[in-house]
Amino acid sequence: MDVHEEFGWLAKHGPFYDVSCVTFARSLSPREALTRLGADCNGIGEVTFEEHQERTMRYIDSDNMRTSYVGALEMNGWTVLIQLWTGSIGLNKRLLRSLSQATEVVSIYRNLHATDYFVYAVDSEEVTSFDQLVPDTRWGSDPDRLASEMREVGLSWEGPGIDAPFPRSFALAKKITGFSFSEDMLSTPFLGAAIRD
Repeated sequence: MDVHEEFGWLAKHGPFYDVSCVTFARSLSPREALTRLGADCNGIGEVTFEEHQERTMRYIDSDNMRTSYVGALEMNGWTVLIQLWTGSIGLNKRLLRSLSQATEVVSIYRNLHATDYFVYAVDSEEVTSFDQLVPDTRWGSDPDRLASEMREVGLSWEGPGIDAPFPRSFALAKKITGFSFSEDMLSTPFLGAAIRD
């Protein structure tokens, strides 16, 4: 089995395949991560994945996508943050700097109608970033930091070309975090809060 195939389930969940941002932050609790993103402490509460989607749509409808709803859960010493249909922690320099201060962050952004990005940041610095369709064109303070891991998961132009860059990006995240972003995780309770993008 190719390394990306375990992430094929992402295509079955419309919001992930359409527009989404999944971000991993090391050594932060879900509450700490949401607070770093500017969430009001009194506005953080437990939600299911279905409630997460409903609240996301409510914010999209009410303020023209200036606010996004973020779901957060803890896994193996990392907090996983999920944004659907709007917003991107990885592409917002202010949020990325705040979240990655004194730790490391991996962020995968998908936009079916635009460009998909992978961002790796350490201690408020963007270390390695790339467009998932053009992974050999990278930027950041150390653009080649993940080059060998990228080759291992098939995010390289060496060969016949790149297929399935989105699930391959999650395979790369697994190399960094040590665990898989799995469909089962969506059935566990999240902490959720609104943040301003």
